[in-house]
Amino acid sequence: MSNKVKTVFRSIVLLTILLFPNILACFVASDLSSPFKTIAYLTVVFAGLCVPMLVLRRRTYFVVMGALCLFCAPIEIASLYLNHNPATATFVGLFYSTNWEEVVGVLSAIWPLAIMLVAIWAGYFFLACRQPNEWIIPRWIGIWTAGIGLPLLLIGALIFFYQHARNINNITDKKEAITFAKELIVMKFNKIFPYNIYLNTQSVIAEQYHAKQAQKELDSFLFGVETPKDSLPELYILVIGEAARSENFALNGYERETTPRLQRRKNIISYPNIYSQAGTTEVSVPHMISRIAATEKERINTEKTLPEAFHEAGYQTAWITNQSHILCTERILATVDKRFESGKDMSVTNNYDEYLLAPLQKILTNRSTKQFMIVHTMGSHWRYDTRYPSQFELFTPSLGEDFRLSMIKPSNRQKLVNAYDNTILYTDYFLDSLISVTEKQQIPAVVLYISDHGENLYDNEQELILHGNYSASKWLYHVPLIVWYSDAYEALYPEKVAALHAHVNSRDNSSVVFHSMIDAAGLRYTNDTAGNATMRTRSIFSSSYCPLDTLFALTAEGECIALEY
Repeated sequence: MSNKVKTVFRSIVLLTILLFPNILACFVASDLSSPFKTIAYLTVVFAGLCVPMLVLRRRTYFVVMGALCLFCAPIEIASLYLNHNPATATFVGLFYSTNWEEVVGVLSAIWPLAIMLVAIWAGYFFLACRQPNEWIIPRWIGIWTAGIGLPLLLIGALIFFYQHARNINNITDKKEAITFAKELIVMKFNKIFPYNIYLNTQSVIAEQYHAKQAQKELDSFLFGVETPKDSLPELYILVIGEAARSENFALNGYERETTPRLQRRKNIISYPNIYSQAGTTEVSVPHMISRIAATEKERINTEKTLPEAFHEAGYQTAWITNQSHILCTERILATVDKRFESGKDMSVTNNYDEYLLAPLQKILTNRSTKQFMIVHTMGSHWRYDTRYPSQFELFTPSLGEDFRLSMIKPSNRQKLVNAYDNTILYTDYFLDSLISVTEKQQIPAVVLYISDHGENLYDNEQELILHGNYSASKWLYHVPLIVWYSDAYEALYPEKVAALHAHVNSRDNSSVVFHSMIDAAGLRYTNDTAGNATMRTRSIFSSSYCPLDTLFALTAEGECIALEY
């Protein structure tokens, strides 16, 4: 075989490796639903690969393109596998927020694939470095194309989308049409690997920067919540679950006995028609614990949250967590009176939520004051089989100790469901134990449990799994909301307990949480008639409660949509 043939052969192999995420997208991406879209997609991909050939020699080209593409390829492949679409800003943000302990945990489960990936990387750069450092495209062609052809191509694309804006979108203003055309070009590249990874990375960095700047401006923010006139002890606990879906709770009609302890308890009310406002923790929790609804997502960093509202009212506040930080919780943890962080990561096999009960009991030793706390659990977060001790392995066969990432496939759905249901059974135990600790205080007390979002378990033909998916499935947003109240609370607020029972079948979303917790404690806003009126109509503890006519939620792409189920 001649050197020239070897060079061409190596080039084909290297290009195939570079194009693997794009080739995979042609088969699994739901956006590429027609041959025309697939051809257009591949045309842009090949054109993008050819542009650097105009100015780079062969060896340099493959080394540079390898560095730019290969190390971010796992993000794109993971998004295509889980979501059947290229990576968006939300998915990229989730990937970058994953810490090294979790990465190690995942790699330990898929070590053969990890070794294969490293071998492919090593093989790629070995072959790339063996390429002759010659011009791929004759120098004079490259200069003329780069200097004249590319500008003409960009101008042509801009004119095409400009006409699109004027004729199809009926935009009459020229400047507005040009801006629209530019945004449309960026949007198209935002769905093509590897440009989407870099564009979305820039978007994530910019968003986090602006969010942190906004957080710094909240120091002087006040809700205007009144201080209670009495100093009698009361206790209010918000338990935030993780990836728990309403359908798998026996309290809500599930055929399996996943909630035996809660079903035997008195003063338990379960609301079967509640939906989350987002499919990821990072987005859903801030909207849940603030007054900012999903329809006002751009205002999410303009107000403080529940613990800060209770702190303003003179309550002792606490945050007990088994989870890693998100942006808003970093500020909250710095302001609460008591805090406990497990210090363990979700990749640890014995990171059980019951370990949060001891610090909770310690905080509750002070019975002479009014208290509010949030308990943020690991709940049903993947990997399911590591979320509960062995004695809760009731539904079998489960994932087992020989788990591999390759087991995440529709044919193994029953094993996945069994392991998932075991996490719900353990959540039932944890909530029952937490309520027992609360009940022993013998004071007016309320425990409200709600999950941050749901979970997909290959429930239909879309074959979606886990959460953070782009498709707005019912199982991703449908979450449990459970309220327990003490006998002493019922004696103090009988009208609020009556309202709780009256609204049990209401269809609503997690925006009720903030207003319900404030109202549960009998708090009011000073000199804020509108705020008090909103609280009464949006609190399930109020006889004036009014469910939303339309439930809105945020997709993984940041779009606010109306839920139709």
